[in-house]
Amino acid sequence: MFREDAVLRHLLGLPIGLLVTPLLWAGTAWSAATIEARMGDIDPGDPTLLTAVAAVMAIGLVCGVLAGSRVSPLAAFVSGGALLAVGLWPLLDPGSLASVLPSWIAPGSLFHPLGPALPLNLALGTLLFISSLTPSRWRSRPRADGPRPGAEPRIAAAPPVAGPLPADDDSSRTTTPFRRGENGFETTTWGSPDPGDQTRVLRDDR
Repeated sequence: MFREDAVLRHLLGLPIGLLVTPLLWAGTAWSAATIEARMGDIDPGDPTLLTAVAAVMAIGLVCGVLAGSRVSPLAAFVSGGALLAVGLWPLLDPGSLASVLPSWIAPGSLFHPLGPALPLNLALGTLLFISSLTPSRWRSRPRADGPRPGAEPRIAAAPPVAGPLPADDDSSRTTTPFRRGENGFETTTWGSPDPGDQTRVLRDDR
């Protein structure tokens, strides 16, 4: 059951990572280009600038959910790895990247890997990729109503036996008390209401 849950979580995380990656790239590219273009003459009431700032904050929120969510680390692994790969590829081997990119993504364009979104995407990609490497995120969570994997089952203690305590039987006692009287040692039977009726006198003939 736990293994099936883990497989289901990872199957859900894979399409999430594939869907979020281009949205993150497009959002960071447009936001970074818009904010950079308006940094020279900032208008506090500019709706385009406020929209770009809100988009950056939304991107940070999405990355925070991917980095800390317990649904599946595969989403953060895929999106973070893709952002790092696209950002580092033109820096390490620009010639091979130019032959792979489509013609509409020209150098210096908005969505080019070396465009304005490069610094932000490198930071977000590193955050997502490193967060997905935590071993605890890949393990399944035990159900609250079942035992943990490998845990020994608990054996319930037997309930105490309810019932009256056994009666105190004076006849089972074997110790006979002695007391010294005026005529010698006297033995008294346990539970005797009248010691004079059940008392044996051991006289001292000295």
